[in-house]
Amino acid sequence: MRYTAEHKKRTRERILKAAGKQFRARGFAETGVAAVMKEAELTHGGFYAHFESKDDLIAAVIRSGFDQVSERFEAQFDHLPDREWLRAWVHRYLGDEHRAHTAEGCPFPALAPEIARSGAEARTAFTEIFEKRLAKVCSRVDASRGEAERRVMAAVSQMAGAMMISRALDEPFATRVREAAAAEAFATLTREAGCNDDLGGGGL
Repeated sequence: MRYTAEHKKRTRERILKAAGKQFRARGFAETGVAAVMKEAELTHGGFYAHFESKDDLIAAVIRSGFDQVSERFEAQFDHLPDREWLRAWVHRYLGDEHRAHTAEGCPFPALAPEIARSGAEARTAFTEIFEKRLAKVCSRVDASRGEAERRVMAAVSQMAGAMMISRALDEPFATRVREAAAAEAFATLTREAGCNDDLGGGGL
């Protein structure tokens, strides 16, 4: 049976979405092609009509699925002025919901260590997405391009690192780590100290 180009495109998108969810929840090494296809509710044999290998799938997921997750997350705040956008971005990124839902969240804390051990294609794809997300946040920072980029790089490192550590901790340390990182990240982005009040009293 021959399928239309549109059908093939929709099927590929289903596989990418399923793979992104499985990769964030279980990691690259622990996620096989069979698990991805089961998540997508497709037969295992259909995988190779869309991807040459698992490595090919990983790079494709990074370039498409990861970016879509970030776009949806950031779009929630697009109606806000720059300072409020940054505050909402930091606050929600380091919130309880994001901590609890690894499979639906940002790929940076979930998969950066694995990508570092992956092949050049995966790292290149990840670098492209990182640069794109960096530019989006930089556009909200009141500073020169170079200074904005420096601040955002530092803030993203603080936030992603705090989320990764928080997921490995019991309470109350899990929340304390994220609260500390939220205050410091917002201060980094806005060049202000003592930003707990701006973050709504420090609570997440």
